[in-house]
Amino acid sequence: MLLGELLKPLESAQWMFLLGVALLTMVFGMVLEGLPAAVVLIPVVFPIAEAMGIDPIHFNIVQTAAVGIGLFLPPMGVGLLMALKFANLTVGEHWRTYMPYVGALLIGLMLIILFPQLSLFLPKTAGLIK
Repeated sequence: MLLGELLKPLESAQWMFLLGVALLTMVFGMVLEGLPAAVVLIPVVFPIAEAMGIDPIHFNIVQTAAVGIGLFLPPMGVGLLMALKFANLTVGEHWRTYMPYVGALLIGLMLIILFPQLSLFLPKTAGLIK
């Protein structure tokens, strides 16, 4: 209920709500693995998104992308820590090298949030949604 109330002011615009949920999801993805983060957040925010008229497929694509980005963000991104362990590097040694990639992922996430037709093109073409 607290998360629902926290996101309530963002209901004025769909893109603001999706951006807020994506940022929150990335924070959860930094400290949890992907599935637990989704299990905690989606039941809380999905009904709000549905009431706002956000397409469920678009919402889930945004959530999946945000969890994926969160898994590679410090301090405890599971994907980041595993990759660094295999490469025998620390976060400090690798930080400058992978920040452009994180930036590109964030730009891609913003494009998906701002232009839903990018993520809904294939489902619409396949006839899965109208």
